[in-house]
Amino acid sequence: MFNIIKSRLSEFRPVHYIVCFMAVALQIQITLFADAGYLGLRVGSADVFLPFIGLYILCSLLTKKSYWPRWSMSNLILWLVALTFVMSIALLNGYLVNGYISSWAFINKYIGFFLLLSYLMLGGWVVRNSSDAGYILRLFMSAFTGFFVITMLLSSLMLFMQYFIPFSLWLPDYPWDGFMANRNAYMVMFILSFIFVIWGYAEDKPLIPNWVNTLFWLCLPIFFIFNDSRTGWIISVVLAIILFLKTPLKRAKSILPILLIGASIAYASYYVTSNNVVLQSRQMRNLLGIAKGGDVVYMGDQKRYIAIEDGLELYHKYNPVLGAGLGSYRPFQIEKRGEFIEIIDFTGLWLLVETGGLGVLVFAAFFLCCMWSLYRVGFVSGRSNYHRAMFTFLIMFAVMSLLHELMYTRVLWFAMGLSLAKISLPSPIPKPNI
Repeated sequence: MFNIIKSRLSEFRPVHYIVCFMAVALQIQITLFADAGYLGLRVGSADVFLPFIGLYILCSLLTKKSYWPRWSMSNLILWLVALTFVMSIALLNGYLVNGYISSWAFINKYIGFFLLLSYLMLGGWVVRNSSDAGYILRLFMSAFTGFFVITMLLSSLMLFMQYFIPFSLWLPDYPWDGFMANRNAYMVMFILSFIFVIWGYAEDKPLIPNWVNTLFWLCLPIFFIFNDSRTGWIISVVLAIILFLKTPLKRAKSILPILLIGASIAYASYYVTSNNVVLQSRQMRNLLGIAKGGDVVYMGDQKRYIAIEDGLELYHKYNPVLGAGLGSYRPFQIEKRGEFIEIIDFTGLWLLVETGGLGVLVFAAFFLCCMWSLYRVGFVSGRSNYHRAMFTFLIMFAVMSLLHELMYTRVLWFAMGLSLAKISLPSPIPKPNI
């Protein structure tokens, strides 16, 4: 096996290393500079290295060793210009409304948006300059899912080890967030991995290594308990239905035994850990309360209702086309309630409030065009399982965005860049020298 890995690595070129690095780095992030007046800057490890990768790509383009990406989606560059125009107008509008531009608006939202576009372009460049685009896409699916499974496995092992170790191991702390510093962001990594696993079974030719599939199903039950995301539970039910649409008995025979072992491990965690950690789970406590006939009130939902109420009130105060501008929601809520309670944890509503009807229309139209392009490549003109997976992910992403603000999820944009790049070119090109 070592010789096989060594032989495969010897064939790797820079684009292969970039794909593997991004598959891992996009699943590691931290929050910096958070304080009472600033919600903090969410920085991914990929963000740190992106400028250096950009310099490498720029040099390769200037020396004509690589090529600009081409896109399967019509007028993609014009769409990106339109999105940039919307964000720029929203930033200017925020300045006119508030008299200043907040750090949250300028750094997190505006500069962060260009970071997302950089990931999109990077994905397109990788596919354009790969001699085997199909292998690049399979490599990303395997590397991304493999690293996610490793984070689940480490969290599970450390959960049991914590009983014997006097200091905190951090990773298994409730709720599980892996290396993402946020439970819901970690849940998005899970959803994308789940979709890759599902489409990896297509044609009965697994695209994901068998050990990754096995560990994924083994760790799934305990992940559900300790990540504790209701959105993840709902989406998983839908994905499970998709998984068993084809050859359900065959797939059930291969998956259910591993799931049962995983469920036994999850059940054992209740007794083995230093205290009843299952009861630390907010959702588990709520479910037990409902089962006993109690009136369960979840504070997170109350905060979300307040955010929706304040967001809609702010939107109605300003131009419905342009909205209230970037960064306007936080000072409005502080002025109204005397404190900041919660962000607008709903992508569509956040866009409506701060970028107006124009922003919602442009962003929605862009993502619908992306979905149509993926559908054509994955289901109509081709049979690319990666494009089918990304089409599925965009649908699930739209559903998740009803409950969370997820537009700034880096992996979404990089993975879309890989899928929107044109694989088959109209005329042969020289092999890239990278």
